[in-house]
Amino acid sequence: MDYNVEDLFDQGLDCFNVDSYDEAIEIFKKVLKEDPGHPDALYYRALARSNKGDLDLAIADFNQAIAKDPLDADCLIGRGEVWQIKGHLKSALADFRKAIEIEPDNLDYQKLVDKLSGKSD
Repeated sequence: MDYNVEDLFDQGLDCFNVDSYDEAIEIFKKVLKEDPGHPDALYYRALARSNKGDLDLAIADFNQAIAKDPLDADCLIGRGEVWQIKGHLKSALADFRKAIEIEPDNLDYQKLVDKLSGKSD
């Protein structure tokens, strides 16, 4: 079963990587149905939704992923970027800062904080 789930996930990732977001989302839904704790399916479904402009659904997926693993800096950054797109700059900055606490040497995360510092919701 795990082998099939991973094959399915890889198919979803292939779709994601060629910007076939609708198809990727459907595949990631199937992965999550088979394996609700799949470590990356929620993250990539959230990214696909964000790339499509389905920002509220992306936030919901990131929230689920972060609830499962509060130390997932990539999910915090992803959610922060969606908050930023939505104009919720304080929320974005809070997520970016949490990600830096987890990965203090990540210069890309620091750049995101620096860019938003001084701005607010």
